[in-house]
Amino acid sequence: MLEEVKGKTIIINKPSYAIYTALSDLNNIAAALPEQYRDKVTIDNDTIIGQVQGFSIGVKVNNRTPFSRIDFEQAGQMPFPFLLSFFTEPSDDNTTYFHIELRAELNTLMKMMFGKRLQEIVDKLTDGISAAAAGQMPEGWEQFK
Repeated sequence: MLEEVKGKTIIINKPSYAIYTALSDLNNIAAALPEQYRDKVTIDNDTIIGQVQGFSIGVKVNNRTPFSRIDFEQAGQMPFPFLLSFFTEPSDDNTTYFHIELRAELNTLMKMMFGKRLQEIVDKLTDGISAAAAGQMPEGWEQFK
C-alpha cells in the first residue's frame, strides 16, 4: 500500500543552486562522515550504501532536475521500495524554499512498524538539512563531532 508524506517547507538562506549542488552529489556526505564509520559506508556521486546490523542499505539518485529536484530510491537490501524527493525553489537570489516528499510502498507489517513514523523521519531530515545549511550540527548528531 502506497504511503505519501509531504514535509514542511522551510527557507534556507542560500541560493537554490548551492543547495541543489550540495545535495545532488552524495560524495559531499563522505567529508562529513565520522572516521569510525567510513569503512562501513560506500559512497559515490550517485549512491550511498552502509552496513547496518549485517544488512547493506542505502539510497541512490534516481533523477536530477537541475536546481529544482533530486529523487532518491532505495539501494541495497532496504525493507521496502521508496522514492525520496528533495525540492528546491528560489525565493530570491539568496534564499531557497526547500521541502521533502516521500512515497513508500509498505506492506501491512511495514506500515505497522514505520507508517506513523514517516512524517517524523521526513521532518527530522528537513531540520537536519536546514541546520547543516546554516553551518550548524543537526540536532542529535553531537556525538559525531
